[in-house]
Amino acid sequence: MAGIDKMLERLDIGYIDLLLLHQQVGDYMGAWRDCEKAVAQGKVRAIGLSNFESERLEEVCEAATIKPAILQVECHPYYQQDALKKRLAPYGTVIESWYPIGHGDPGLISQEIFNELADKYGKTNVQIILRWHVQEGNIIFPKSTNLQHIRDNFNIFDFELTEEEMKQIKALDNGKRFYTATLEEQERNFSTWSPED
Repeated sequence: MAGIDKMLERLDIGYIDLLLLHQQVGDYMGAWRDCEKAVAQGKVRAIGLSNFESERLEEVCEAATIKPAILQVECHPYYQQDALKKRLAPYGTVIESWYPIGHGDPGLISQEIFNELADKYGKTNVQIILRWHVQEGNIIFPKSTNLQHIRDNFNIFDFELTEEEMKQIKALDNGKRFYTATLEEQERNFSTWSPED
């Protein structure tokens, strides 16, 4: 709770729209209870999880009074998270994708299907990937500091991929991840972290 209050003070705002519990390490159950308290106190509007892909996901969801609104995880055409989406369905939790374009991987972005669709729709390959996410029901927030890329990232709502095109992109799923830290590595990193970090 002290961390939430510190965030509110640092941000100088009355409430946080969405607060994520970032890692499945430390006293994550106590932290989740504090997130729920923050919602009850009006400090936070919605809460979710990030990087919870182990059995700790169900542990939190089953104990939660407020089910996570989102689960932020790596998700892109090479790693589509279908099994995880099925696990989340009973809780009404949706995927928020980080690395939505595969950490900018040139091999992913230049896949022939994206070249073809970009040409067909007059879009960039990245716009095709982002549109695929939207139609898959994923929440996305692609990062860019390039003003034109930021504009392009918003310009994906004037076309729609066909069912067949969605199937072709679905076929790219090969289980490739770009972030590979294990739960043990996450716990080790957490044990050396301090609140001043």
